[in-house]
Amino acid sequence: MKTLRITLAFLIVTIAGFASSCDSFLSVEPLDQRVESNFYETQEDAQEALVAVYDVLQWNTIIGFHVPEMLSDIASDDAFAGGASRNDAPNIVEVDKHNIRTTNGEIHGLWQKYYTGIYRANKYLTEIEGLELDDEAFKTRTMAEARFLRAYYYFDLVRFFRNVPLITVPLDNPDEYNQPQADPSEVYEQIAQDLLAAIPDLPETIPSNELGRTSKWAAQALLGKVYLYYSGVFDEDLPAGGETVTQAMAAQMIDDVINLSDHDLVENYEDIFTPEFEFSEESVFEIAYADSRPWYDWGYIQGGEGNMAPQMQGPRVDQPGDEDYQRGWSFSPVTQELVDAFDPADPRLDATVLFESEFNEGISIGYQHTGKFTNKYTTHKAYTPSDGQLELNWGNNYRVIRFADVLLMGAELHLDTDPVQSKEYLDRVRERVGMPEVAATMENIRNERRIELAMEGQRYWDLQRYGQNIAEQHISIPGAVKQDYQGDAPDFEVSYNTAKVGLFPVPQSEIDISNGQLQQNPGY
Repeated sequence: MKTLRITLAFLIVTIAGFASSCDSFLSVEPLDQRVESNFYETQEDAQEALVAVYDVLQWNTIIGFHVPEMLSDIASDDAFAGGASRNDAPNIVEVDKHNIRTTNGEIHGLWQKYYTGIYRANKYLTEIEGLELDDEAFKTRTMAEARFLRAYYYFDLVRFFRNVPLITVPLDNPDEYNQPQADPSEVYEQIAQDLLAAIPDLPETIPSNELGRTSKWAAQALLGKVYLYYSGVFDEDLPAGGETVTQAMAAQMIDDVINLSDHDLVENYEDIFTPEFEFSEESVFEIAYADSRPWYDWGYIQGGEGNMAPQMQGPRVDQPGDEDYQRGWSFSPVTQELVDAFDPADPRLDATVLFESEFNEGISIGYQHTGKFTNKYTTHKAYTPSDGQLELNWGNNYRVIRFADVLLMGAELHLDTDPVQSKEYLDRVRERVGMPEVAATMENIRNERRIELAMEGQRYWDLQRYGQNIAEQHISIPGAVKQDYQGDAPDFEVSYNTAKVGLFPVPQSEIDISNGQLQQNPGY
């Protein structure tokens, strides 16, 4: 595959770190002469290589702009594509319309991102074994981190594409580059094995100078999320090599995070997505971004440390000097369907949705304008970069797994076996925002997930595991110009195709050079 030929040629280790608060671990200086042939000789080399495995978490611009969380929200019923015009980003409009070409560049960018991360994790796990280090604890912990990251990359990859090659060793010989697609159960089995292997060797707490690294609790929470997705889509327990992750086992993993970790809910919901509450007690796993290494290069955006999601999703304010927001690109405008899902008295509505009426001087009207934008990952001036190209240096961290998500996973896992416990977890989420108790039912838990986690990249995957009939029911939207919408009715029409079972197409260029090893997903 062409992707693998590119990413397997060498390991890039000249990567600066994630954030200024993490300089001791996640920041290294560029080393122009460091190549794979003279690398992996010392513990310092290994640490830099581990940073390179983590670094791919930030990559959202290999081809075009493919922020995974934003694309999955656009593919769901919570957001449209948006942008300046119908022709601004046709590849992203295709995701919204569920009519994705097999040559879509943004989709190919996702494929490349995840296989780059997988290769780096594979390379690290192979090379670290051969290093003689005085600090065995370093080797044990960092191997667990690489396994966690490989599981994370594979989980996103297999959810987007399902039928993908499973590669667990670095393929350095060109004869090995064309790998067949694995049965999806084999990929999920590897994910579960990696997480189970990583959990005992990961720390329970992360020091302040290592923020951005993963913990035992993050691995357990991710395993619970993988179980819920796999069991929902495939209607069976999660294979894990010599053992099986059952519902009871997944519930225990989640219970441990809830009862034994130091994680908890932030008191005020509206604080969660502010700079002051990055790596808060609610954040179980978080991807760090920063403007500490000012970046200007539009030709290699991922060389910086900025997050493109805020710039893409921010409103196109006419007068940034008179607003609380810098001018964004107005992608992923929020649907009226999402707004209607909230109780009007729920404070999470205003914390989640930024309404056009809140601006002083107005905004430029873009494509699929609904008058509503995300208020979570946006161009709020509190995050304005201190240096570098404004658009490329947003430091908004992405909260991958929040404690509220863990509580709702626990509520779902316990619903059939321990409804009292299920309700206790559900109540905690609602009590935080002053909402009244509701019965612990599957419908209520699903509604709570949509509201609590709205515009955080979770909704599409939840709909997929609820079933194709439910996904079609929610995602297919008749074209209509609703309140505050501007545009023609067909602009707002979405037709979900169950024949594609929610999958994105395997990039055609990968199929073309695979010597018949790769086949296209159904419906394309």
